[in-house]
Amino acid sequence: MRIPDSLALLFDYGVVEEVVRPLMSGKEAQVYVVVSGGQHCVAKVYKEAQNRSFKHRAEYTEGRKVRNSRDQRAIEKRSKHGRAQDEAAWRSTEVDMIHRLHAAGVRVPVPRHFIDGVLIMELIADAEGNPAPRLADLAFDAAGAQAMYDRLLREVLKMLCAGVVHGDLSDFNVLVGAEGPVLIDFPQSVDTAHNANARKLLLRDVENLHRFLKQFAPNARRLPYAEEMWELFQQNAITPDTRLTGRYRPSERRANTHAVLELIGDANYDERKRRESLGLRGGPPAASSRNGPPAASSRNGPPAASSRNGPPAAASASYRGARPAPTTRTAGTQSGPGGDSRRPPHPARHGGGPSRGPAPPPKNAPRS
Repeated sequence: MRIPDSLALLFDYGVVEEVVRPLMSGKEAQVYVVVSGGQHCVAKVYKEAQNRSFKHRAEYTEGRKVRNSRDQRAIEKRSKHGRAQDEAAWRSTEVDMIHRLHAAGVRVPVPRHFIDGVLIMELIADAEGNPAPRLADLAFDAAGAQAMYDRLLREVLKMLCAGVVHGDLSDFNVLVGAEGPVLIDFPQSVDTAHNANARKLLLRDVENLHRFLKQFAPNARRLPYAEEMWELFQQNAITPDTRLTGRYRPSERRANTHAVLELIGDANYDERKRRESLGLRGGPPAASSRNGPPAASSRNGPPAASSRNGPPAAASASYRGARPAPTTRTAGTQSGPGGDSRRPPHPARHGGGPSRGPAPPPKNAPRS
């Protein structure tokens, strides 16, 4: 067939020797069967951002960073250069994830080349040597669907051990080759160490696999495998050989917020002392808990200055770190411990205190 424009450069380089036929077109890429290095492979050509139909992309790209700090700032500012770098990072994520998962023993296509945004990788074939079908295109009996579901759960478990969540796993992203299921499509995969949505995406991936199982085994009960996996992962107690039980109970322990606030108060105290020793101004305020003494009292330090009839000055500051309002000094006032910040009453207005001098005579009084 005619060489597509997207593969012309690789054809000129000699990386692609022949384009056999188009294989499939997905929501993010066009896939071709090609000959590379004398073997049949697939060439995945990523679509431009405006031509992709992938939704909620920000959910997957959270926490992703590029090595070049200039490029990272451009990406955050969404400049023209930043959008180009963001697009390049989206494409290269699949290559990075495939190498990472292949090293962890997850069954994925083996990558061969990644040039000019085109990924050349292993062609997954069935027993007859034809391109393997998707899991969604096959029919199973109840026992076969259960066996496939259990096998895919093992692959999800191994992915999680490698710190990766697929993020878009379903029966449309699984190829059934001669040696079993192979997971594909990883541009949206997330790193569990940097993406706060990893748990939610893991639960959704496993739910999609259970939806596949329900098509052929309507009585299959949903067990909390994803919740169990994540709990073990959080406890650093998960391995590729972990046997899932389907039993999970959410933790009922309540967070000790008072202890957390005490730690924050101690940290603020240490920072204030450090800055005072260096002669620096500013720093965190002497915040107090809502119903307890000022945080500074935990280190035997002096309490914050207070007015005679009011709470400590630091108590007016938010415990989240807001600075207390500064005290304005005025003539004739006394502030500080034991003082009164109110202006004393004027003696002439309130009838008290010494007079300033004799009162002037009336206008019609006779002169002496």
